[in-house]
Formats: sequence, structure tokens, C-alpha cells
Amino acid sequence: MRYYKILFIVLIFQSCNTITLPEREANNISNIQVEILIEDGFKEKALNKINAYLSNGEKRIINKNIKIQLNGKPLELFVRTGNYYDKYPVYRTDDLVRRESYYFEIILPDSTKYPIAYIKPGKRTSEFNFAKNISLDNDFVLEWENNNVSANLELWKVVHQKDKPNIISGGRYAESTIHHTINTENGSYKVPKLFYEDSLTIAHYLKFRLSSMESGLVNPELISNSKISYTYVIEETIDFED
Repeated sequence: MRYYKILFIVLIFQSCNTITLPEREANNISNIQVEILIEDGFKEKALNKINAYLSNGEKRIINKNIKIQLNGKPLELFVRTGNYYDKYPVYRTDDLVRRESYYFEIILPDSTKYPIAYIKPGKRTSEFNFAKNISLDNDFVLEWENNNVSANLELWKVVHQKDKPNIISGGRYAESTIHHTINTENGSYKVPKLFYEDSLTIAHYLKFRLSSMESGLVNPELISNSKISYTYVIEETIDFED
């Protein structure tokens, strides 16, 4: 019995995916890796999210004495608990108003402050056009003009079985999902109607996701592979007419 108790304790510690950092290490910016994700979308006046993650290159850092600021305003540290004692810390903010640029700083436990990342997103001019309702007898066509980014298109279907309509399957990570890169100023992409149906299933609806990403500057004193990215995302559902 004692052996199993020791083994259980060891497994708990092995499953821990976070670290606080000793005080001396926490006060040295070169012991910290930063990943900042900014996501924009179709909201009229707001971003989708701003998330910042700190790690030592292997484990996420949870240290309430380390602060992150965006354009002089503090982000808040949230910690979500998962399975097997894992924790998922993230710095984020509810102030998601779009800005011309984003400047991040870190304040270490000894109150020293350093710049950590900066990005000024480029202006997007892309216009995407598509029908939100289509017939099963028609191809799906996505058209674009004035495109000035490289965009990744993912298009997937949610299907039901022909003989059992209540059984739903498919989704973004199904093998049938279409992946396509858009890198021309004007053009179109067609998904043939044959995509909607096979011998066993028929599409309930389609969904597509367009995303483009650009990177910014990070402080070279941080652990390598630190990064800041600004991603623009469009997600739409395409219904089939009765």
C-alpha cells in the first residue's frame, strides 16, 4: 500500500504543467518565454481576444508578482484548473477595443519593468463574398477582391446519416475538411456539390474559417521562440435551403 501512495504522489508531480519560478529566476527576464495572441474578427468595434502566456520554455508560469501591461494598462491573470492537477494560466483583458498598435511590458517581482512585445497590424482591404444559403444542387463559391493578405481557408461539413438523420458527425477536424491558401488579389474558390454527399451521409450545413496572421517584435532578451501574433479570423455557417 505504501508503494502505491508514493507512486500516486510521483504521478501528481509529474502531471504538474506549471511553475512559479524561484525569486532570483523570476527577476531575470532571460528566464521567461512570452507568447501573445491577439485575435480580431467581424465584431464592429472590438477584438475577439488578447491572451498572453508566460513560461520558462517548458512549463507555464504562475506568479502573481509578475505583471503584464498593454499600452500601460494591466492585464489580469486567470488560472483554469484541468484534469490531473494541471493548471492553465493566462493573462487577458476585457478591454478589447481595437488599437493602432499594441505595446506590451512586463513588471517583475522586484518592480523592474521591461518591454516584451510590440505589433502594429497592417490595414486589411480584403472583401470576401459568398451566399449564406445555398441549394444542395449548387456548388459553393467563395469570391474575393482587393485582398492584401495570405489567408488560410478551412471548409468543413456537418453531416447526418441518410438512414439515421439523428446521427450527426463531421466537423472541422474531419478527414474531409478542405484546406486552401488564398494569396491573390482577386479570385474565387469553388467547392463542387459532390462534396456535400456520399453513399452514407449528406451535409446538414457547411462552415468555413478564413484566417490570416502577422507577427510583431519581441524583446531579444526573452527565451528564444517568444512571439506575438495578430490573427484575423472570419467564421461563417452556410445553410442549405429546404
